[in-house]
Amino acid sequence: MLRTLLLFMLLFQCALAAAQQYKIFGKITNNKLEPLALVSVQVKNSRLGTLSSTDGAYALEVDAGKYELVYTIVGYAPQTIELVVQRNTEQNVILTEDTKSLSEVVVKGRAKDRAEEIIRQVIQHKDEMMAAIGQYSCNMYIKAVQQDSSTPKVKKGKARIDTTHISAEAAAMSRMAMAEVLLRLDHGGEQHIKEERQGVKKWGNTAGLFYLSATEGNFNFYNNLVKIPSLSQTPFLSPISYSGLVAYRYKTVRIQQAGKHKIFTISVRPTRMSNATVEGELDVSDSAWAVLHTRFKLPAYHVPEYDFFEVEQHYVPIAGKAFMLDRQQFTYYAKGGKSKLSGQTTVRYSNYELNRVFGKKHFGNEISATALEAYEKDSSFWHQVRTEPLTPTELRFIRYKDSVYRATHTKQYLDSIDRKLNRVTFKKILFSGQTFFNREKERTWNLPPLVSLIQPFSFGGLRILPSVSYSKVYPSRKNLNVYANLSYGVRNKDLNGNIRFTRMYNPFNRGYYRIGVGRDFHYIFAGDAWINMLKRSNIYLNNYLSARHGLELANGLFLHADAEIALRRSVSNYKTVALLDSTLGDILEDNKAIAFEPYNALYGTLILQYTPGQRYIREPREKVILGSKWPTFYTSWRKGIPNVFSSKVDFDFLEFGMEQEIGLGLVGNSRYKVKSGTFLNKNKLELVDYQFQRRGDPLLFLNPDEAFQALDSTFPVFKRTYQAHYVHEFNGFFINRIPLLKNLRLREVAGGGFLVAPERNLRYVEAFTGIERVFKWPFNAGSKFKLGVYVVGSAANKFQNPLQFKIGVTSWDALRNRWF
Repeated sequence: MLRTLLLFMLLFQCALAAAQQYKIFGKITNNKLEPLALVSVQVKNSRLGTLSSTDGAYALEVDAGKYELVYTIVGYAPQTIELVVQRNTEQNVILTEDTKSLSEVVVKGRAKDRAEEIIRQVIQHKDEMMAAIGQYSCNMYIKAVQQDSSTPKVKKGKARIDTTHISAEAAAMSRMAMAEVLLRLDHGGEQHIKEERQGVKKWGNTAGLFYLSATEGNFNFYNNLVKIPSLSQTPFLSPISYSGLVAYRYKTVRIQQAGKHKIFTISVRPTRMSNATVEGELDVSDSAWAVLHTRFKLPAYHVPEYDFFEVEQHYVPIAGKAFMLDRQQFTYYAKGGKSKLSGQTTVRYSNYELNRVFGKKHFGNEISATALEAYEKDSSFWHQVRTEPLTPTELRFIRYKDSVYRATHTKQYLDSIDRKLNRVTFKKILFSGQTFFNREKERTWNLPPLVSLIQPFSFGGLRILPSVSYSKVYPSRKNLNVYANLSYGVRNKDLNGNIRFTRMYNPFNRGYYRIGVGRDFHYIFAGDAWINMLKRSNIYLNNYLSARHGLELANGLFLHADAEIALRRSVSNYKTVALLDSTLGDILEDNKAIAFEPYNALYGTLILQYTPGQRYIREPREKVILGSKWPTFYTSWRKGIPNVFSSKVDFDFLEFGMEQEIGLGLVGNSRYKVKSGTFLNKNKLELVDYQFQRRGDPLLFLNPDEAFQALDSTFPVFKRTYQAHYVHEFNGFFINRIPLLKNLRLREVAGGGFLVAPERNLRYVEAFTGIERVFKWPFNAGSKFKLGVYVVGSAANKFQNPLQFKIGVTSWDALRNRWF
């Protein structure tokens, strides 16, 4: 093996010496240091060349020697750089706009469609427009409406008179939702915004409404990339950019005369080889080469939550300096089965103050704030500030909701609703579970359905599992939750059970505590592959008492602490199901519970987690965390405490790591997690306390942020290990450039990881790539999942693995706007 490795290295070095190739690489930007995509990089008097990627990066491989590199793109002056290459060379380039070439195009293009020429003029003047605006403030009035068009089931034979019109209108109103918001926005740049929401009014279930805050995205098409993280993980390439000149086709569809000037309506269509592009039209005035109106449809491929999304904008001149947004409207819908959720949000802008000067500390991590008084504004306030009139339907909806509120908040009505909700029925008892709700005390009891009481495939055979839960939410957003269950084993006549008590006492800093006590079957390694989770050798009986507390000490700094006393017992004396043993005997090896002497164990755990620059929204009674551009760092210390309560364990395990998600523009999104851990001491270490590295599943693609896909076995580690996981979602960056594949709506993903375990002399690395496609859940509009097929390759110094093919399913989390 060693001779083969040395021979391979020798041949590799010889090949390198013969080739003598080096890399020229760098990044291409404009004078604002914004990356330029699709810049041609050509070696003069040679066919060798390349194009820059969306982040402006480029790379060429050349032999040692002297070269002239020519950098060209439409709208910028060509630049030639002479290089002497004797090693890998980094060459960054800043291109300047070529106003002369733009004016030449105006003369030469008069006989043709001037659409592209007009867009170039807008691009040339947009820096001047942005400079005239500077930092600014404005008022924003937001009106958002959503309608669920699903048809409710009506029982036949119930009504003898014709009440179809009344019931249909009432039913439609009951499925509507609406919100009004008034806020003051301070804008100091793409990463510097601050808003104060001065009024908020909501009717119905407003959780699905889009754009109730300026923090949900900046639809500024003057930017090269339009970033809307609340809608899409991938930014959209603006048609008003030099890179857009390559990615879009422009066509003049209408010319209007406005006094001495003309207004051009230009159609914008993406090319067949583009990705993350919009489609629609815009109006441009030749008086200042400014955009007056846009209407763009976003690609459903990149908007997981909706099947259709369109934004329309109207601009007006402000103080003779610049054209600013006057009205912005979002129209969207999502389908699911026979239901359709459709919505429309209108934003009106007023009271602009341009070229403001804000203090250095004006913009911070708190980017939005709402006082309690904002939710208490009356109808006279909204009548004064409403800059977008309500439609007749919206007026009827408000009157309907107000009248319904008055009618449904009398004690008699609320009591009747409680009686209906709490009514015991056969369907509830058998299938859906029984709820008992006390509105006056704001508390809820839940009993599970009878079908969930029977657990036929539990350890030791059939078990009966009754449970009950209690919850209470206070007006202050504090809450209390209690859960309890019993588990009776029919074959072994044993009784287990759990009680958990959780209370959030401070919603703003996430302060909570949890107390639990119970007796239940636990896994020795709960994160093992599913094939090992089926084995009885992974089961033991745990009697425990635990307490946990956590809170945010400062913005982005979280501390969690818990303590647990465990009385652990072997289940090797439990009776099992003979038929199941014989059926799985050939599949599961070593399928017997591990015998060990009973012992007690006391543990303490501290977890400290910090995210620098964590941005957040302040609501009256809670804090909404938006994330950060910086990584999250964490450290975890778990200690086995000896002698106290006859505890037999004595060890210290310390782990630290970091994780981050990174947006790479049109190229996609990356995320990584790196961690390292070791036992500082292991004076007394039981099997349950081992740190395991889990094996890969034979068929299922595991969570790539946590697990390795092709590790051949599960094994314990006691000394320091180093591991990392990396995932990159290209979001169609390559596939959507292939016309035949673009309509298939596929998306590509790739990643890998490594593990170094010195005590086992193991060095392992893996890489994977896959194709995924998004599907809808048929009965729930807006809910989607990804089905993926992956190929995994790996290499290790201790074993060999062939290529493996796997499948995986990922769900869409609308609350966090991400796949999980």
